[in-house]
Amino acid sequence: MALTHIKVAKDLQELTLHGTKAFPVALYETILRLDRLDFLPLHWHKEIQFVYVKEGSVQYRVGAEVFVLEQGDGVFVNASCLHEARPYEIEQAKIYCVNVDPMLLGGQEGRIMAIKYVDPYITTNSLPFVRLSGALARAVEGVALLLKERELFFEMKVWRELLLIWETMLTQSLLTEELMSPSVIVQHERAKEMLDYLHNHYQEKITLDDLAAHVFLSRAECSRFFKKIVGITPFTYILHYRLRKSMELLRDSEQSVTTIASSTGFSTVSYYIDRFKEYTGYPPHVYRKKFLMTNHKV
Repeated sequence: MALTHIKVAKDLQELTLHGTKAFPVALYETILRLDRLDFLPLHWHKEIQFVYVKEGSVQYRVGAEVFVLEQGDGVFVNASCLHEARPYEIEQAKIYCVNVDPMLLGGQEGRIMAIKYVDPYITTNSLPFVRLSGALARAVEGVALLLKERELFFEMKVWRELLLIWETMLTQSLLTEELMSPSVIVQHERAKEMLDYLHNHYQEKITLDDLAAHVFLSRAECSRFFKKIVGITPFTYILHYRLRKSMELLRDSEQSVTTIASSTGFSTVSYYIDRFKEYTGYPPHVYRKKFLMTNHKV
């Protein structure tokens, strides 16, 4: 299952149900494409995530940290951490994402497995991510293939392999080498609060003063902090967010380009068309036609 046009709440929590209540683990075999702007946008979820790069190179951002994963590499992304992914210096990349409810590893709350071996490593002061390579990365690929092929007893095999990966990460101290300091925790929560504000008001005119006042920072500190965590300025982010919201409407609705421009916060339709073409390479109506034609071929 691909998962690039993911649904997120206004605070960027992903709304996708990963797996089922009975077996809360899910595989997403996702192709990231530059030409269609198919990225994994900035988001977070309560599940932990194991990623394996099947093809190409991928640039990952987890909080303020940016790094590149090559084919055969992997990464563990901890619960509730902001992250995004896109192809790196290549037109297309393929990744396996395995999202796991920590309860699958630790059992019910209060059990020794959860208390001793899982909960301490996924709380808010834990390491936000761990890069994986070699045998650990290949083990993640193995779990992905089990979930993809779904042969007899695959649930038992997936559970066993995930426990082995987790045990290896613990025995190699990969999850305890460095914990987030209280100041970094505050930064992550402040970033979520800023993004939540932008998403709640993206249809309105937003000033830097508005955003800075919302999180009790000066204009300069607000801009500097936002760029450190998100990688771009607040105004670039809100422009891109409005454009991506408009892309959803172009794909999923029959609203006119003029209506979409107005409903996503653009002051004039001409400005919207210019920015959309600059962002995607296509005017909105051409993008809509191209997307629909591509879907009909699948």
